[in-house]
Amino acid sequence: MSIFGQTSTAFGGTSVFGGSSTPAAQTQGTHNPMKDIEVVSPPDDSVASMAFSPATLPTTFLVSGSWDNNVRCWQIEQNGQTIPKAEQKHTGPVLDVCWSDDGTKVFSASCDKQAKMWDLNSNQCIQVAQHDAPIKTVHWVKAPAYTCLMTGSWDKT
Repeated sequence: MSIFGQTSTAFGGTSVFGGSSTPAAQTQGTHNPMKDIEVVSPPDDSVASMAFSPATLPTTFLVSGSWDNNVRCWQIEQNGQTIPKAEQKHTGPVLDVCWSDDGTKVFSASCDKQAKMWDLNSNQCIQVAQHDAPIKTVHWVKAPAYTCLMTGSWDKT
């Protein structure tokens, strides 16, 4: 089952991340002059990084990395509503996230000294880099002749 397929019963009436599927701003009637949208089932700790999916995808997704050790993904509807889709875990806070240019993979950098690649079609996550200190940044580089993943760590490499 592809987590981004058209039909999925895995996300039913409650979210994957444990909350209801109605944003808090809609249920509490709070004043919202900037028309901000609150994601359903937000992280349990501070968000360190967010990234929207590439424009090449027909649907818009948002991923975040947070201090609760998780990478989360939401589908963003045209009306701004969010639908939790999936999450992956690190063993330390996630400091950065980025997308591959084709939108099939998400990369994450963590204080657990690992960078991981999350294949969204298979929902599998594998380690792709290791440092001697926390990894602060991760970037997908697409050059004319190659593509690569670039990481930057507090170990000065």
